[in-house]
Amino acid sequence: MLPRTILALLGLAHWLLAQGGEHRPAPPAPPPPPNLLHEGETALSDMVQITFDGKKSGEAYFSPDESMICFQSVRGACPHYQIFVQRLDGTRLVQITPGQGLTTCAYFHPTESRLIWASTHLDPATFPPPPPNAGPYVWDKHPSFDIFESDLEGKEVRRLTTSPGYDAEGSFSPDGSRICFTSQRDDDLEIYTMARDGSDVRRVTNAKGYDGGPFFSPDGKKICFRGFRDPQNPRYAQIYVIDADGQNEKQLTFDQAVNWCPYFSPCGKWLIYAKNVGSPRNFELFLVPVAGGDSIRLTTNPDADVLPVFSKDGKRIMWTSSRVGGKSQVFIANLAMPPLPAPK
Repeated sequence: MLPRTILALLGLAHWLLAQGGEHRPAPPAPPPPPNLLHEGETALSDMVQITFDGKKSGEAYFSPDESMICFQSVRGACPHYQIFVQRLDGTRLVQITPGQGLTTCAYFHPTESRLIWASTHLDPATFPPPPPNAGPYVWDKHPSFDIFESDLEGKEVRRLTTSPGYDAEGSFSPDGSRICFTSQRDDDLEIYTMARDGSDVRRVTNAKGYDGGPFFSPDGKKICFRGFRDPQNPRYAQIYVIDADGQNEKQLTFDQAVNWCPYFSPCGKWLIYAKNVGSPRNFELFLVPVAGGDSIRLTTNPDADVLPVFSKDGKRIMWTSSRVGGKSQVFIANLAMPPLPAPK
């Protein structure tokens, strides 16, 4: 009987140890995610960083199902922006553009697995790196820019523009049948539309100055853009909306600042855009009613917040910010939309 008693006692001791008789410290809890929001950014919540690599990354747009983003980034051997596509969770990064020359302004087709982008890769004169004294964001409106279309692997490339002069800043209409873009084909930088294959080009704006960054409204009837039109202050830009056929242009901002990169909300009643506040490089995000009225400030971070876009349901925004380490990267946050004011 004695061996059985000893075995029973040993079994009891083993059970007691398993139940916590041996006091081991619990593993440390993972650190909380960094609070990326700045004081006063009360309309935003749950902000997360989406891109991390490269010297700088930005100008990101959602794919139609919002499982992927396209964006531009300076990384690898090329000293200029190139276009990339990745899943929203950061996996499966694909370089779309050839890796030579300047590129910008990618945009997904709304129903097909294709996208457009602008590039100078056909002109070897644009391959050398920018001058060492170039600022953090210096935009070169090079005349070798043309608009191209490809699949989401960077293959099956089609050239859509061939006219002399700058052609870039393109985006699709909601049904994918047309593209709005900026062109210098008539000497001045104006907004145009063309059929998806590059035919049937129609001029939309006709004011002296650099009109650019156009996007169609959700119903395809209007286009928003920014215009550098003040001859006395050529560095200032204002936000405009215009019918897609060039009629009924309306100016929405009037202050002495660089108001740029507007984008329609899914309801079509708001534009989100960026404006410099306090200094030439401190850009903040604002909302302005398409019908006209006061702008509402969304960000207060002392670094640059630019190039905002809405998710399809209007509950999130994605934009480019240098709020982490002073390097431009892509971020997403929830947005609590304000009530729409009565038009003035």
